Parts: sequence; C-alpha cells; structure tokens
Amino acid sequence: MSAGHRIFRNIRALAAAKAATMASGLVTAAWTARVLGPDSFGVLGFGTSLMAYAALFVNMGLSTYAIREIARNREQDDHRERAAELSEHVLTLRTVLALVVGVLYAAFVLSLDKPMEVKAVLLVQAVQLLGNALVLDFVYQATEKMGVIATREIGTSIGSMLLVFLLVRGPEDAITAAAITGGSITVNALVMIGRFRRDFGHLRPRVDLKVWREILTAATPMAVGVFAWAIFTHLDVVMLGFLAPHMEVGWYSAAVKIQTLANLVGNIVMNAFLPQLAAAYGELGPMRDRMRAYAGVMLAVGGLVIAGGFALAPSILGTLFGDAYAPATLALRLLMLASAVVYANMILGNPLLVWHRQTGYMVAMLSGGALNALLNIWWIPRYGIEGAAMATFTAELAATVAIAWIHRQTVGELYGGIAARALLCAGASIAAALALDSFAAPLFDRMPALVHFVAGSVAMVAVYAAMAVLTGLVHLKRLRRLTSATA
Repeated sequence: MSAGHRIFRNIRALAAAKAATMASGLVTAAWTARVLGPDSFGVLGFGTSLMAYAALFVNMGLSTYAIREIARNREQDDHRERAAELSEHVLTLRTVLALVVGVLYAAFVLSLDKPMEVKAVLLVQAVQLLGNALVLDFVYQATEKMGVIATREIGTSIGSMLLVFLLVRGPEDAITAAAITGGSITVNALVMIGRFRRDFGHLRPRVDLKVWREILTAATPMAVGVFAWAIFTHLDVVMLGFLAPHMEVGWYSAAVKIQTLANLVGNIVMNAFLPQLAAAYGELGPMRDRMRAYAGVMLAVGGLVIAGGFALAPSILGTLFGDAYAPATLALRLLMLASAVVYANMILGNPLLVWHRQTGYMVAMLSGGALNALLNIWWIPRYGIEGAAMATFTAELAATVAIAWIHRQTVGELYGGIAARALLCAGASIAAALALDSFAAPLFDRMPALVHFVAGSVAMVAVYAAMAVLTGLVHLKRLRRLTSATA
C-alpha cells in the first residue's frame, strides 16, 4: 500500500472516531454547561486546564519519542519485540510519574485560596493522571493501526456522555462530572492494555534506570516543547481562574471548548501523517513531497473549520450553550484567529519533533509561552476574556514565526501558495455567510440559533467546496485515487 493510501486510511479511521467523539463531546459539553451554569462550569474548566498541565509531567514527551522510534524501526525483523519492550518502559515510567505528580498536584490544590467545594472538584479530576499514564495510543499510531485508537476514543466519549446524562443534573453535581471524565479515560486505557497483550504479547513493568535515563534525555526537549504548547492551550483559562470571576471563566471555557473542537480536526490529519513524516526523515525529496501533501490537507480542512467558527460564532454558542454564554462571542472569534495560527504551527512545527529538530521547536515554543504569560497578566485585568484570547493569538503568532524559520532551514519550503488558496476559499465562505445574514436576518431573529447555524453552515460549505476546486486547493482526481484505496 502506498504512503498516500496509508495516510488516507489513517485519516478515515481517525475521522470516524473524531466524528463520534466530537458529536458526543459537543452534546456532553452543552448539557454540562447548561445544567451546571456558567459559575460551576467555570470551576470545571479551571480544573481541566490545571489537570492538563499536571498530565504533561506524566507524559514528559514520551509518547512522541515512542512514536518516532517505533515508526522508524517498523521494517526490522524484531520490530514487534522492540515495540513491546519500549512500550513496557514507557508505561512503567509514566505510572511512576503519575503517582509523584498526583501527590504534588493534591498538595498544590489544597494550598489554594479556594472554597472546599472547588478544591473537591479539582482533586477528583486527578483520576485522569492514571488514565493518561496507561493509554497506549502511541503504539498503534506508530504502527498505523488507527482503528484501535478510534475504538478507544469512541468508547471513552460515548461512555462519558451517557454517564453525564444519567448523573449530572444540577450545579451540585460538578464533582460527579469531574469523576466521570477521569474514570472513563482510566477504564478505556485498561481495556486497551488487554488489546495490546493480544497484539504484542505480555505487558509487564520494566524498571531499568539506565534505559529510563536514555529515554528521558531524548524525550525531554519534546516534553518542554509540548509543555510550552500547553501554555497556549490552557494558560488563559488558568489565569482567568485566578484573576476573574468564575462566571467569566465559564463563558471563556465555552469558547475554548469550541476552539478545541476546531483544532481537533487538524489533530486528526496531523496524527495520520506523523508516522509517514517520521519514516521519510533523512531523505529530502520524500520529506518535501509528504510535507506538501500534509500542508495541503491541513490547510484545506483548517480553512473551512476556522472560517465557520469565526463567521458563525454567535449561533454556535447559542446552539450549544444557550443565551447565557453570548458574552463569549468576541472571545470565540479571536480564538478562531488563534486557531488559524495553530494550524500553521501544526504544519510547520510538529514534523520537527520527528525530524530530530525538537530543541529548536522547544526554544520557539518556550519563548512564545513566556510572552503568553506576560500578555495574560497585562491584558486580562484590562480586557477580561477578550484580553486572554488576544494574548493567546499574539503569543502563538510569535512562536509560529520562529518555527517557520526552523522549518524552512530544514526542508526549504513554507507552502505559501497553498496557504493563499486556503485563505481565498475561507474569505469567500465568510462573505457567503455574511451575505446570508444580511438577507435573512429578520428570519434568523425569530428562529432558534440552530436554524441560523445550519443555514450558515450549508452556505459556507457549498461556497468553500466550489472555491477549493476552482483554486486547485483540492484536486478531485487525486482525492478519488486516495478514496478508492483498499481499506
């Protein structure tokens, strides 16, 4: 099977999982936000962002390191044995880290100047640390068995959604909502371990300090880069939790949920391409060819998603979260602009991690992260949630400019032509949505937000698809070749 067919198969499997995850995640987030209200939903969002930082110290870049090593050694005769051995080291090391980080996280939470009800929610969310430590997605991503990852993600999302519907009924159930998320991740990770034992043999703890030191030495620059990435993703919510009322944190958390879903589409493409990009390392021609294909797919899907989120922000918030979250409209639009930069960062930055350029990526992201922290301190007291969104956009842009320089040094290209075509398609689709609004505004004012969202989405997709073909952003013949690949 060709590299293109493999990539399409990966995208197809991950897209099926993400479609189910996205749908159930939207329903879960909408239900939770409406039932808990902005105040309790803000507490949950604050805890989720804190937990994201704690989880980074559990992973420490180990997943990215393992993907790189397993993907590059797939053609060797002892591939299965080496993959299993590395997986045992990674899981054991992450479990130890989860215990250490869990204790430190609990001590930090208990020291916060917050009500005990808030601390209880934050402590319960720590269950996620164990689940994150045990997840084996990296093995199946490196070996391009995305269907296994898809099954786990679908099980986690649907299980969480059903439990939330059954058990979360009011603001007093914030602790229950926190426990459901962590519990679902952990249960599904244990199920996946059973699948691993079937595919690769026994999975047992491995303790070898020399091997761990070698792994951590190689993975630490990746971990620092990913940690800096998380500063962009979660620092705004964390700092809002300290600097603003929980209601504003709730509004902003709703906007961040939508931005996360927008970025999720790009993550599907990135995870599908990453093994092939890793395998091409060392050969400039294949690296360039696969990067052009990667950039084309990322910009094609990213242009539509970001344009839709920007133009339809009020109706998206109204449909998912209700009128109580309307104050987040401007912040969401600013976050959509930040997502445009995030897509550029995923295109130019993440391949550097599997091409042994992790140190440059780390420095760029750390510099941007420091700028993000400073801007949040400066802008949140002055501009509230809009200031947090502006800080994310500005810092993300600064980091991506530095990463673009490193990427060009590595492969000699930045894909400006593809980006220009995507921008043209996005602009045309936004213009279509604005034209529809001006024409049908009286009707939309009398109808539920869902009607506005659906009508605007249909118009934008139609215009974007037509423009993508006309500009050459999407090549129908190439698309047909890929979609006709044997599953």
